[in-house]
Amino acid sequence: MEKQLPFVRSVKACVTGALLVALPFLFFMLPGQRILGPLPALYASLLILYLLPAALCLVTTVCGLASALAGLAAAMACMAALTGPQGMALAALYLVPVFAAFLIVMRFEIPFWKSLLAMIAVHAGSLTCVFLLARGMAGGDLYIGAGNAVASFLESWDMGDLMLYQLYSMGMIDLKSDLAGSALMQVAGGYALSDAARADMLLSVRSLITSLMRGMAPHLIVSQSITGGTACLLLSLRFGFLAEEKREFLRNDPVTEEAEGDRKRPVNFPDLGMPPFNQWQIPRGMGWQVGVALAAGYVLRTSDTPALETAGVLLYGAASAIFTVQGLAVVNFLQKKRGTRRFWRVLVPLLLSGTAIPMIAGLFDQINNFRGLRKPPEPKEDFLA
Repeated sequence: MEKQLPFVRSVKACVTGALLVALPFLFFMLPGQRILGPLPALYASLLILYLLPAALCLVTTVCGLASALAGLAAAMACMAALTGPQGMALAALYLVPVFAAFLIVMRFEIPFWKSLLAMIAVHAGSLTCVFLLARGMAGGDLYIGAGNAVASFLESWDMGDLMLYQLYSMGMIDLKSDLAGSALMQVAGGYALSDAARADMLLSVRSLITSLMRGMAPHLIVSQSITGGTACLLLSLRFGFLAEEKREFLRNDPVTEEAEGDRKRPVNFPDLGMPPFNQWQIPRGMGWQVGVALAAGYVLRTSDTPALETAGVLLYGAASAIFTVQGLAVVNFLQKKRGTRRFWRVLVPLLLSGTAIPMIAGLFDQINNFRGLRKPPEPKEDFLA
């Protein structure tokens, strides 16, 4: 039987998958969201950046290609409504190549590790193109443009004074000492910032956003490329495998057992030969190289030289993302060993992925071979024996 990804798995699955992907973007387009200014556009952009590629790949294998296309269309319509044609073009430039690469590797059943490298490379290329195009739209300096945009929004927003004062109270922005005593003034219905205090706080906000963007943008490109590309394949192949296995069981179709491991694979699902996630581990030789990159990046990212700082951010972002993926595999290994339910085996790694815990666990596993996956080297025979 030819392995394939059908356009529609079933009407119920197709509708369910399309709604799960499209509903958040339809919600952001509601007329009542306009009072929040650019915040719905920001939330939609973050959702597209971090979650939508993996969601599109996941619903393709579980529900069918039609569900993914419906979700993609909803995201494009949302960005067009909230940010105009330019925002929609940036979103399409990121999503379409990544999703097309996924369909290609699945269609031609490219071996898993080659497919993973291809997905990471396409992620990196798409994000780089988006970054360069956005920088051109911002007049050549994306970081300063982002700082000015945030400051302009806070200046025009009805709750801008409250947000500025909260940022100042949390120590995230500064205010001149001679303005601190008279920063708040009483107005009808409450308090507001004085014009001088507001201007000084907005200047501090511009500086804060600009400095954050200079460090975040290069790190985001490399780290999101690795984690995003991995998530696209891992989640879609794993849950697509489970869904097809259930369908074949209900149809009483034959299920074959292939050579790799003891997993039974549905004959109609192209799983690309992906190994179990709890057995993912960097080879020893490559692990030392990634560890050196992590240490070098940690040191260089604090350099006063812009080129060295950027190189450090890129090295640290790539190495930390690789060890994070291995650390999540360690978490999955421990969960399976304890017999944890599948729901928690999905939720816990997702919650931990935003912390440094998986990276530390991956580094520890690489050094100590905690899971015992790497065979110890065979002792050499003594030539004098």
